[in-house]
Amino acid sequence: MIYKSVILLLLLAGQIVIPSYAQSAEHLAPGESPFQHGFNDVKFLDAYFGPAGQKIEVEPGDKNVPLTVVLSNVGTEDITGIRGLLSLPTGFSGVLANNGLIQADNTQTATAGQSFTLTFFVNVDKTINIHDYSGTVKVTYSRVRENGERTAFLDFNFKITGKSIVNLKAENPFLNPASNNDITIQISDAGTAPLNDVDVVIQRDQNSGTTSSTNNLQGIVLDQNHWKVGTVQPGSSNTFSIHTFIPQNVAGQTIHAPFAVTYFDGQGNQVTTTRTVDFIVGPTSSVSIIKLSSPPYLLTAVMQNLTLGIENLSPSKISDISISITPNSNSLKILQDNKWFIKEINPLEKTDLVIPVFADKSIEGQAVDYEVDLQYTKDGATVIEKQNFATYIRGVIDISLHDIGVTEIAGKKMIIGDVLNQGNVKAVFGQVTVLPLDNSMIKKSSQYIGDIDIDAPVPFNIPISYDSPPTGDQKIQVTLTWKDTLLQQHTITEIDTVSFGAPLVQSSNSSNINQLQIIILVAIAAGIGGIVFKVRKKKILLEKKVEESS
Repeated sequence: MIYKSVILLLLLAGQIVIPSYAQSAEHLAPGESPFQHGFNDVKFLDAYFGPAGQKIEVEPGDKNVPLTVVLSNVGTEDITGIRGLLSLPTGFSGVLANNGLIQADNTQTATAGQSFTLTFFVNVDKTINIHDYSGTVKVTYSRVRENGERTAFLDFNFKITGKSIVNLKAENPFLNPASNNDITIQISDAGTAPLNDVDVVIQRDQNSGTTSSTNNLQGIVLDQNHWKVGTVQPGSSNTFSIHTFIPQNVAGQTIHAPFAVTYFDGQGNQVTTTRTVDFIVGPTSSVSIIKLSSPPYLLTAVMQNLTLGIENLSPSKISDISISITPNSNSLKILQDNKWFIKEINPLEKTDLVIPVFADKSIEGQAVDYEVDLQYTKDGATVIEKQNFATYIRGVIDISLHDIGVTEIAGKKMIIGDVLNQGNVKAVFGQVTVLPLDNSMIKKSSQYIGDIDIDAPVPFNIPISYDSPPTGDQKIQVTLTWKDTLLQQHTITEIDTVSFGAPLVQSSNSSNINQLQIIILVAIAAGIGGIVFKVRKKKILLEKKVEESS
């Protein structure tokens, strides 16, 4: 019993003597910050991207963006020498880093009961997703009138919001004057954050400073000027409609309509921005009653006339027609004033403008566009419209055939001649073909001569074939084909008579004489042979008689 009492006393004494720090270490629960937490003078208030007092949208891939942490000195003493280190998840990094921690770029003093901020500059990796993240800030500071440093560890949440990008456009920007128009405006978000609670107002009195176009919508009647669009998600669009009347006096003009767009971004900031939507007002009707017709091409480096046809397609007469033509190239000159006036054109009739022009060699092979401004009166109303036409500028190719004849080269009869190009650009893929006419004794033959330059004649020599040698005059057709710079084929034909020389009558008579001589010689030889045969026969008979008599 005494021993038990002694052991119990020893155990109680041990509990009193053993200090608290000798107890087993406390293990952090999963998910807790690795920093030690305890009571301190600093309290976390807010964290957001942007400089102090200004929240901004941030999306994956942004670099060197400010992340502001708002804190408060909740202690009873002022604190000074404030420094901050930031720990963020993988995918975030900073310009100023210490063992993976991001250092604040500012140090300051905070009075008791006042808030202060620490700003960290952060790089956001492209692989980061748009949602909430958590971080921890370590704040080191000193109390005024107190030696040593204190440390506070504060956990907080922040959000990668994405960025919102607002665009406005008209689904059909073409309007008709002197009539009602239904307009649909599309508002879209090309960013990665939604446009929340979108509100659109048309600004009728705003002037964009462009004096040549209508900006204040003067005289244009709208059914409303304020639209509630709602939320527009990233990569999508919403629409709103306008019913408007366009007066005749803005026909042919462009309207720049300014819209004020107000919405809340991903940080909850209310943003107001201005977007301009352009509309093109056409002539009185959507289909022009004037038809222009022009030549398909003009030639370079020559004086020429461009004939422009102007046709009235309507059943009504048009009058007081003013026409202004402006080419889009300075290398094509209209050789007089570029404005014309036509008193009137009756219904369904046409008139021509003959316009002297000169196209410089430098625009050979190009197309020139002409802008035509028309103003005329129809049914008592003045109509203004614009039209365009174009002409291709091609070089001059002037081909002719010369000196067609016959010669003999290396014992072979050939049709020869020259091809002359008196233009200012060469022709290509030239080919000459000879055809017989009027039962000529020669056969069809061709020769490829290739490019036909402008600096000298291009000769051709076509070997001819025949069943029997041609003699005398032979009628032939020489055809030349070539292609221009547009690879369009052209053909010229020339009919000519070429001489192969007089017939060889002497050689024919000599042949007949030789044949007659042979016949005569054969006859003579036959006669002589017959005579010799008869003489020998008589001689043999005479000899037999002499022998018998003897």
